[in-house]
Amino acid sequence: MALDRDKGSIYKFFKVFVTLLYLVSPQMNVSLFANELPHTAAQLLESFSGRDAANYEPFFRFSEKSRITSVEIHAVGMENTAARYSGQEGTYKEVNNILRINTADGFEGISGVDTYYLENFNDEHLLELASVAQELVSLNSLDPVEVLKILVKTRPDLSDGARASIDISLWDLASKKADRPLYEFLGSKRDSIEPYASLPFYESLPEHIEAVQQYAKLGYRIFKFHVWGSIEEDMQLVKLVQQTFADSPYRFMIDLEGVYDIEDALRLGRKMDEGLFIWLEGPIDDQLLLQSAELRRKLTTHIIPVGYKIYSPEFIRQGIEAESWDAGRFDVTVVGGVTKSLQLLRIANDAELTIDIQSWGHSLGQAVNLHLMLANERTRYFEAPMPKDVFEFGMKNGNLLKEGRVRAPHGTGLGIDVDWEHLTTADFYVTSRLIFQ
Repeated sequence: MALDRDKGSIYKFFKVFVTLLYLVSPQMNVSLFANELPHTAAQLLESFSGRDAANYEPFFRFSEKSRITSVEIHAVGMENTAARYSGQEGTYKEVNNILRINTADGFEGISGVDTYYLENFNDEHLLELASVAQELVSLNSLDPVEVLKILVKTRPDLSDGARASIDISLWDLASKKADRPLYEFLGSKRDSIEPYASLPFYESLPEHIEAVQQYAKLGYRIFKFHVWGSIEEDMQLVKLVQQTFADSPYRFMIDLEGVYDIEDALRLGRKMDEGLFIWLEGPIDDQLLLQSAELRRKLTTHIIPVGYKIYSPEFIRQGIEAESWDAGRFDVTVVGGVTKSLQLLRIANDAELTIDIQSWGHSLGQAVNLHLMLANERTRYFEAPMPKDVFEFGMKNGNLLKEGRVRAPHGTGLGIDVDWEHLTTADFYVTSRLIFQ
């Protein structure tokens, strides 16, 4: 659950005391504030799931028989996924970058990481992955923690998105070798989660209302609006939603993309507090931790950061210490993969901070975030991007919604089956394949 605003004074004193010790003594070996990753993925899993590392080690082991024999990269874009996420921004073209590694013993590891471009589709993520493929093979390691540590030193220029592509594919590979869905491999806490329909930005008020009515027919009961970022227009939407759905079971969220100042955020938040709204995401710049804490104190609606640009362990700790949020927020495909996500979740879980993991994007990106949610009991909701079906392009089983809940697909690893031939029919398609002896 989120940090309780009414914790007893003893707990508060202890938390502040430990935080101060960390700040004045950065060399202390305090597990809550450990900066360093464990040496191996098995050790990381042990610290996250509580299971002995020996249970995991065989699935990350490298040998000549398990070496990488080929690397494929597919950059896929469809015009029907183009969208705006704020009235303050232009239209983004979304590219699904799919990495596929094959090994000599007949296994494959897959990942999907979305990138966003104004005006035109782009293959820069594909080119970045192609530039590191040979090095990835020459590392002679299938352990994502070991690979991450090496690449941080040898390729410091590599983007977090590229690191995420590699890291997720290695975790997918290991869980397939273990013959387990990824969430079970990580230590499952549940097998389904409640979704909310995450709506793109619409130009008019009626379109927002129509979208809620449309997607409610699919079984959604919670809806998130990406709004204008203008206080007067956003206030009109809140008022209209509260009038239109006053007697409904629906609940709502707003994502402001960090564009407000605190005065407008308080004004909108107080109107949201009047009913139906449960979540205000990115009301102000994420770096304004003390102002975010003020919003939490003054509003009933939960305060959540944007989580796309600042997601380091240090920042999570600072937000915890300042009591800035009702929940933290990040996306596995944005922060650098499963390895980094497990590190962040350990910190948040130790502090009893909810992390509402993002999952906007295509099915492969949705799936890896879902697996982390199912392995982490403090995540509350699954973010389902709308229109739902357009993000399932090229996937044989991309529909994760079943009877009003989101469930991991059947199968090992991420569990998503890619229709490789169908990918080639996309509006934008570029591929690269490298074979290694």
